[in-house]
Amino acid sequence: MATPETLDKGQVAAILEEVANLQELTGVSQFEVRAYQNAARAIENLDGDIGEIVKSGKIGSVPGVGKTLAARITELVTTGKMALHEQLLAEVPAGLRDMLRIPGLGPKRIRQIHDALGVATLDDLRAACENGQVATLPGFGAKSQEKILKGLQFLSEHQDHYRYDIAARDATAIAETLRALPQVVRLSVAGSLRRHKEVVKDMDIVASVARDEDRMPIMDTLVDLPQVRSITGKGSTKTSVVLRSGIAVDLRVVFDNEYPYALHHFTGSKEHNVALRTWAHPRGIKINEYGIFKDEQLIPCADEADMYRALGMAFVEPELRENRGEIEAAREGKLPTLVTEDDLQGILHVHSTWSDGQATIREMAEATMALGKHYLGMCDHSKVAVYAHGLTEDAVRRQHEEIDRLNEEYAGRFRILKGTECDILKDGSLDYDDKTLATFDFVVASIHSQFQLPPEEQTKRLIRAIENPYCSILGHPTGRILLEREGYMPDLEAVIDRAGELGVAIELNGDPHRFDLDWRFHRYATERGVRIPITPDAHTPEGLLNIRTGVGIARKGWLTPHDVLNTLPVDDLLAFFAEQRKRRGV
Repeated sequence: MATPETLDKGQVAAILEEVANLQELTGVSQFEVRAYQNAARAIENLDGDIGEIVKSGKIGSVPGVGKTLAARITELVTTGKMALHEQLLAEVPAGLRDMLRIPGLGPKRIRQIHDALGVATLDDLRAACENGQVATLPGFGAKSQEKILKGLQFLSEHQDHYRYDIAARDATAIAETLRALPQVVRLSVAGSLRRHKEVVKDMDIVASVARDEDRMPIMDTLVDLPQVRSITGKGSTKTSVVLRSGIAVDLRVVFDNEYPYALHHFTGSKEHNVALRTWAHPRGIKINEYGIFKDEQLIPCADEADMYRALGMAFVEPELRENRGEIEAAREGKLPTLVTEDDLQGILHVHSTWSDGQATIREMAEATMALGKHYLGMCDHSKVAVYAHGLTEDAVRRQHEEIDRLNEEYAGRFRILKGTECDILKDGSLDYDDKTLATFDFVVASIHSQFQLPPEEQTKRLIRAIENPYCSILGHPTGRILLEREGYMPDLEAVIDRAGELGVAIELNGDPHRFDLDWRFHRYATERGVRIPITPDAHTPEGLLNIRTGVGIARKGWLTPHDVLNTLPVDDLLAFFAEQRKRRGV
């Protein structure tokens, strides 16, 4: 039976949101759909452990959670399942559920297409669009039809891929359960998750045992986990399952003396391993999942560091193993000292109840202090972001008065910086005038609209924005939403080049939906002198933890503490922002 620890708030909220979508596909009342949507948001924003809240009976007193919903959430958390959810999954055709993953196509429009055209699968939908049938439906038209076709193509390219945070959540829970077994000597999540890829296809886990008879109890435990939907293979050395989230998992169990080699091999990447073997082969060295061999003799290694040492190399951190120069750097002693969470002195780019955040400035500040950080950069939205309750100039003034009062209270131990996430308008100008921009300690400039402009126009738009002398940081520079939206595809190298010339920083947005700036451009940026703050884009105290996933992506991009802007102490950071303006004449 599932325990309260089986599902976290995010998983419960995701199931409630899925129930709402499935209900809308079946045509239930909007009142009931909204009830589940509101409950999903309420659960996601709860403070504390969902299992403990359910156990204490307090779930029914959560705003937005009525008696019926409280009972269903309790059922879900205590058993790992909700009967209504299971019923809807059986009732709604799989093809319609698949359509929910198409960017911009919601359940109401899916139902309209299904009812009018009998479309029940992705192939049916593609054919209906290609034949022009969807464009004839009320409220659609040629542009909507073309957008659906693009969404189908995007879905096809990203099918069976999962965001890092979704996979990591499952992996952490499974690893903790298996690691606690007395038969396990060592255990690690491997594969692309260990390398902190932003999107993964599957999950690899490697465990070691001392005795052959210790293998099967570990395999038995895995297949009996409530997260497991189906078993695709079970043996004494490898077991494969598919989780309820859809992620395929391979668990490999080896003897402990084989563990370093197996962990290295199944961590990958394939490109790194091939390059390493290609380098080793002419030197009479063979590398595989069973060991490192010199003239057919095994070189004993206690861990991966021993493996690289045996090859005459420095240890290559898992995040770097992508065959992007790390092997040469390891041989030459030129690997970077990668940034860690402890290096971050403060947190930039968070939202509060002044715009679309779910917590007050005080609550966000105190949650930041609880993480051991020394400053917080508030960045509520600017006025054009009406959907996010963007701040007018008068609201900015009143917010700054609140920040001043809090800073007086926190004097000597914490500092709140006056920032804004200022919208970049269509022509590249910023949403506030210079007089208002000058009142902020720093300005994050971001695009939140007009995504469909051609790439060359988006490039000019971004460059004009960072040329504004008050622009301190360019926010999420491509606007991508992983597995949902491609982003606006600017010429990133041109934007980075200009940022380097101007001294403008470029954000690494640590929200797992974004991870933008893409890690593949980090070295290009730092080589041009661009500093990269790791930010959480947090709207809740819990969202501050996005800095942890952001740090993983930063390490993947070879970022050092010097490269990351918010490793600076607060006075040095403010001096950095002041110098930006001074060198640009304001």
